[in-house]
Amino acid sequence: MAYKLLKLDIVTQEKRLITAEVRQVTVETVTGEITVLPNHIPLLTRLSEGLLHFIDRDGKTEVVAIFGGFLEVGAEGGVSVLADAAVRAADIDLAKVQQAKKEAEETLRDKKRETEFALAEASLRRAYLEIKAAQKGNKPRHAQG
Repeated sequence: MAYKLLKLDIVTQEKRLITAEVRQVTVETVTGEITVLPNHIPLLTRLSEGLLHFIDRDGKTEVVAIFGGFLEVGAEGGVSVLADAAVRAADIDLAKVQQAKKEAEETLRDKKRETEFALAEASLRRAYLEIKAAQKGNKPRHAQG
């Protein structure tokens, strides 16, 4: 069966993370979760921290952790995500993320260091989201050497 496809581009400040033809995109915005299908009306919205799921042309679901940004749906079926930061579930090293989570939790226990506390809190939020993405996405990679 032939599906009408969307062109998905996910870009961060550092790199173009994904360019793919997809059947649909589901993402968390600041006003709630939306799913974009072919023939969606044009849209520009802010993204919250959360997971982006897309179904590729072959029907395989992939997951990306998104750390804020914007989503634009164009009139021609293009879906552009300009993310503050993003990581594919398949690229997450779960052992490293769990270590970062542990270190952030330890820093949070010592509330005397306010600057470190704020950084640890942000690191912990990121670690939780990456763990969630890795668990929902493809098989996570393990720490190497």
